Amino acid sequence: MLFATRLNSLKSRPELFFGPGPVSTEDLLRRAARIQGLNSLSLNFPEHFTPATLRATRETIEALGLSVDSLNIRYPADTFGDGGFTHPSAAVRQQAIDLSCQAMDACAALGGNHVIVWPGFDGFDYAFQDSYERMFAHTVEGFAQLAAHDPGMRVGLEYKPWEPRKYSLIGNMGEALLVVQEVGADNLGVVLDYCHAQMANEHAPKAAALALRHHKLFGVHLNDGYGRQDDGLMVGTASLLTTLELLVLLERGGYPGTIYFDTFPVREDPVRECEWNIRVTQRLLTLARDIAADSAIGTGHDAFNVTAVIEKLLFPERVHV
Repeated sequence: MLFATRLNSLKSRPELFFGPGPVSTEDLLRRAARIQGLNSLSLNFPEHFTPATLRATRETIEALGLSVDSLNIRYPADTFGDGGFTHPSAAVRQQAIDLSCQAMDACAALGGNHVIVWPGFDGFDYAFQDSYERMFAHTVEGFAQLAAHDPGMRVGLEYKPWEPRKYSLIGNMGEALLVVQEVGADNLGVVLDYCHAQMANEHAPKAAALALRHHKLFGVHLNDGYGRQDDGLMVGTASLLTTLELLVLLERGGYPGTIYFDTFPVREDPVRECEWNIRVTQRLLTLARDIAADSAIGTGHDAFNVTAVIEKLLFPERVHV
């Protein structure tokens, strides 16, 4: 399994690594290079670099012995605060599509193969504010243009139920899969963010199963939280059993993609935090493979399946089914 971290996860506690002054993308890349077990990176575009700085960014990444798995597109609020793909202005919608296509080209130039689209400003705040039919149609149209821009580049739709808008247009796995189905492109799929699924009152393993059923799970953002907001806590620290079940689903479903650690350390050392994420995920994956191979666990509508899993976690030397 390929492990990648979001570069923004490394901004906190600058005094532990950086000198005085603002923290640059190069600083964050050098910090990422210290993380034991990290395979790859997931950068934001155009937040972390622009087409003008792409060459220098690529040289820094290569010099540090790192690689880029994906880019996350961030749509600036001053232009897209009223929507990107769903903006009422055709000119602004085209700007959002153009920015997304630039990100796809930049990702290819950095050696990545996956662009993750979180349409955070695509939504609404009030009843009667806009036409849901229009916004959905323009969303489908926008993602169709992205998929056609580079059929060799995977495009992952990352959903979230709210924030920054009061309601996101694409707020759960079912809505995201509906967009994917209507576009019908092989290179368009869904990215499951664990905390976003919690916010949507989804059971993350079930949501993953829906996408795996259609071979459309293109990415997993692994983190943890309490379900009320996008907590971004360390992996397995708030809902360990559900995290483990998600990993079992990925093993059984033959998930071929990357585990992205999308966590938000505030008081914690982000290097140490990412190393925990990698370490605990590796250990849970070992256990997940063992559970995935046991056809008796996760079937039969038997509540005691979960007790067998708990015993495997706590008392591996004496497991009772």
